[in-house]
Amino acid sequence: MAAAVAIIIIFFLSSMAVSVAAAVVEHTFVVSQVNMTHLCKETLVTVVIGQLPGPAIEITEGDSVAVLLVNKSPYNITIHWHGVKQWLNCWADGVPMVTQRPILPNHNFTYMFNVIGHEGTLWWHAHVPFLRATLHGALIIRPRHGASSYPFPKPHREVPIIIGDWWELDLPQVGWNMKHGSFDFFASGSTINGKLGDLFNCSGKQLRNACVAEDNYVLDVEPGKTYLLRVINAGLFSELYLKIAGHKFTVVAADAHYVSP
Repeated sequence: MAAAVAIIIIFFLSSMAVSVAAAVVEHTFVVSQVNMTHLCKETLVTVVIGQLPGPAIEITEGDSVAVLLVNKSPYNITIHWHGVKQWLNCWADGVPMVTQRPILPNHNFTYMFNVIGHEGTLWWHAHVPFLRATLHGALIIRPRHGASSYPFPKPHREVPIIIGDWWELDLPQVGWNMKHGSFDFFASGSTINGKLGDLFNCSGKQLRNACVAEDNYVLDVEPGKTYLLRVINAGLFSELYLKIAGHKFTVVAADAHYVSP
């Protein structure tokens, strides 16, 4: 299950009105294969501009988005903008063989679409079997009139939190196996913004076999401040629970729609 949720820990509020003109937000996504090391093992993964998660797209409601995708991977690729209402933009929805032909290796394609009528936390991901485990990133739509128009206290800081899977297997092969009735493979671990927790081998202080310690994700906060966590579940099959010890969450939005706290 994939979902995006905004969570706010309420301690403090302040406000400031901001007015922003509509803009065209441009990105270039170069899809390629790189080696990444987790759990003491180097794995070849398919990513955007060499990073996992991929780059966040941050826009204001009413803006237009233009993304040039350069496919340097060996796979056919499309990108889906999860949750975006593609009014009159259906050709940019990224569903292969429905709204577009897949982008072939060594080919380019430009996605262009408008974002009107919704704001909050969404995400983009590959719409190719299993490659969305490594081809994904946040899509953040801010209010047209600034953070002061949030229906909750303005946060001190906003932080994307992408929870994902780390696979040590060839993901397209796993997808092929599942399609043909064989699925006994599972992710090797869960990540927060691309980093494993300290309970995994080769993470934090839990070192074995003389492996190099991995960095964990750390969010520095100030006492008494409010933080809006833009939480995205990018896992292939994982339904996860999120908890920060000693704190309570207030859910204020889900899938780019505000909810009653």
